[in-house]
Amino acid sequence: MRAELSRIIEPGDLLAGVLLARLGPRQTHALISGGAEPDAQLTTCLAADAEEAGIGRRGRRLQDGLARWRARLGQCDGARELATIRRFGGGLLIPEDPSWPTELEALGIAAPVALWHRGGTRGPDAPSRDAERLDQSAPAEQSEMPEQPVLPWIPRTAAVVGSREITDYGMRATAEMVEDLVGHGVCVISGGAYGVDAAAHRAALRLAARRGLGGPGAAPPTVAVLAGGLDRWYPAGNERLLQGVADHGLVLSELPPGAAPTKHRFLQRNRLIAALSAATVIVEARWRSGAQSTAHHALSLGRPVGAVPGSIFSATSAGCHRLLRETPTTVVTDAADVVELMAGDAAPAGSTPGSPAAGRTAAGSTGAAPDAAPSDDGRPAQAMLPVMPGEEVGEPGVSGSGSRTPPPRTDRSAPARPQDGMSQEEVLLHDALPKRGLSTPGKLAAVAGLAMPQVYAALTRLERAGHARRVEGRWGRSTPSP
Repeated sequence: MRAELSRIIEPGDLLAGVLLARLGPRQTHALISGGAEPDAQLTTCLAADAEEAGIGRRGRRLQDGLARWRARLGQCDGARELATIRRFGGGLLIPEDPSWPTELEALGIAAPVALWHRGGTRGPDAPSRDAERLDQSAPAEQSEMPEQPVLPWIPRTAAVVGSREITDYGMRATAEMVEDLVGHGVCVISGGAYGVDAAAHRAALRLAARRGLGGPGAAPPTVAVLAGGLDRWYPAGNERLLQGVADHGLVLSELPPGAAPTKHRFLQRNRLIAALSAATVIVEARWRSGAQSTAHHALSLGRPVGAVPGSIFSATSAGCHRLLRETPTTVVTDAADVVELMAGDAAPAGSTPGSPAAGRTAAGSTGAAPDAAPSDDGRPAQAMLPVMPGEEVGEPGVSGSGSRTPPPRTDRSAPARPQDGMSQEEVLLHDALPKRGLSTPGKLAAVAGLAMPQVYAALTRLERAGHARRVEGRWGRSTPSP
């Protein structure tokens, strides 16, 4: 059930989380795939649950949710996707499994439907419950089939993330910090991207190989959480690195094989990194770096956040300084500082992990700043700072006299990006539009996970704004002006 639900439901869909909490995966799957209209009692109860969870009025409509979920039914083939992940030596982990990470419960209704994984302790020939999960005769969560260990026990975790652009300073700071953390039994979690993420994974694997850490049954030295399907490594330039993480650590994703990474999914992936970690550290980040999204997810969960300070003249440290100035973030300079964060000794006042004041995670926050609420359409709220996944803007300039200007203190000097100012539907649809070629509205609805009325309305707005082009009823992205 959950294998197909992870294809149907877009990460961070709060209304789907409310529906799963009320009906469970089996009845939710039956309702979506059955095609019948929900009864009045379910619609009323779900609207009340959604309101209690903080979802806006427009986002509570079950009929709208069913329309966008059913748009992807044609893509569902749980048996094929489970067979695909098994070919890569991986599998599917569901909340009913004993080895499901309990840390994800802090996300409440924004928790992932399931986790696809590669690596861990189970080999490709070990027994699995994956096939049983497709059996319609008995709920998987009630099965008496003996459970094989899927994921290793990870006692202590810390996220180390940052900008895709990394300096020598950031490389050295990341390497020394991560090697010391892994040497003291801390599993380092990151996103597998270029820059700081890649440096963190490499340092963890390097230290583990040197000391003989890891292995079957042991905690992995590092975990990569990706924003796309695990049948293809992304980014392609990190293929060898990610394969190394799968061989000696663990790779996770909430998306099934074949799912493409998008900007929206990168932002949602960051909430998993934050939830799985006892503390989050930002090593280097530009003013509008996506790493700040991870920091705000962690802060909304009440988890401590640390930032490595840098030069006031370095654009790659502007985001770290921004976090230190505008949020309850702590300065960290080495692994000892990170361990203090994990223990809660250095957590700023009012941000004790797990405290109710730390954020409305169980009530529908999906990692936005603590004062943010879910958007009115039931989609995740945006972070307090204007960030996009893995994208940085705002280079320090050179004045007319040739003297170097300091890094920007605001994003007013940053060039506009296509998705600035877009609604959530427009962002999803813009991600789905092909950069080359054209696609039909029906195909775009399935890729973006939107109902057809939303697709037509959003396409019209994107066309008027110059972000989409229409040719004989088919759509694609507009070619940027030179």
